Amino acid sequence: MHPHLDHRVRAKLRLRHLELLDALGDTLNVHHAAPRIHLSQPATSKLLQETEQIYGACLFERLPRGLRPTAAGDVAIRWSRLLLQQMGESLAEVHLVAAGASGRIRMGALPVAVPTLVNQVLQRVRKDWPDLVVTVTEGSNDMLLPALSRNELDLVVGRLSDDTRNPLYVAEPLYDEPVCLVVRPQHPLLRRRKLTAQDLGNVQWVLPPEWAPMRQELERLLTEHGVARPTPHTETTSQMLVEILINQTDLVAAMPASVAQLYQANGQIAILDLFLPITMPPVGLIQHANAVHPPVVTSFFALVRAVGMQQPTAVKPNGIRP
Repeated sequence: MHPHLDHRVRAKLRLRHLELLDALGDTLNVHHAAPRIHLSQPATSKLLQETEQIYGACLFERLPRGLRPTAAGDVAIRWSRLLLQQMGESLAEVHLVAAGASGRIRMGALPVAVPTLVNQVLQRVRKDWPDLVVTVTEGSNDMLLPALSRNELDLVVGRLSDDTRNPLYVAEPLYDEPVCLVVRPQHPLLRRRKLTAQDLGNVQWVLPPEWAPMRQELERLLTEHGVARPTPHTETTSQMLVEILINQTDLVAAMPASVAQLYQANGQIAILDLFLPITMPPVGLIQHANAVHPPVVTSFFALVRAVGMQQPTAVKPNGIRP
């Protein structure tokens, strides 16, 4: 038991107090918070007094037109929301286990990892742990890492970029993901006997946004080959939209090799025979540095590592690339 959870706190702190902190954090007003927690205004004011007595600190400054959290109040609001979120997660997991599941994994994944590593992991789960429920959230690091920091995810599979070098995370490389250029199967560039970077000077592109590392690397390489900086016809992070646009137009796109090979095998796109050494951060496993995981989550991490080592460009445990 945590040393700060003395008998006084354990006997008095209730979900009602946490719900009040959550509501006041949004409304900054007792009158507006009261209906959210289904209490009258006087009862809400009394509940706030109780909450501050339990925490032993002033959590809100009283202003003429509302409230303002103190530094201690900001901390209390943040933790109350985390506790409420974890309580909701616990209920959801209990219901799954009661219905026959052996547990639940909450996994975040960048689109680059979905067709290969994530798909292979899910196949192994269906075979080895048929009763395990895996919830997969696809998105960018900007969306997934904050969710991981709030313990809303157990792990993230994505590129190990600068934002993963945070003491809050533990990140380990799994495999490198090359990038290639793709077009529709009947694209005129496919008829060239020997394709060079200069042949890309007049093409139209569908590219990631300017802040994306893949876009920046592509622009750098084309500039080094004397090709003008590409002007995108469309900017998107959606692999599905890229595939649709490629099939309908003569646009050219940069795409992770594993995704491109999957689409090419299905006859949806063609990979250009042109090597551009676009250097991208490796795909890796990211977890919360301070999280305490149950055995099923730890076993799932081991499965992700094992599948990662089976990738053609796997990073060895000592960090050396083959």
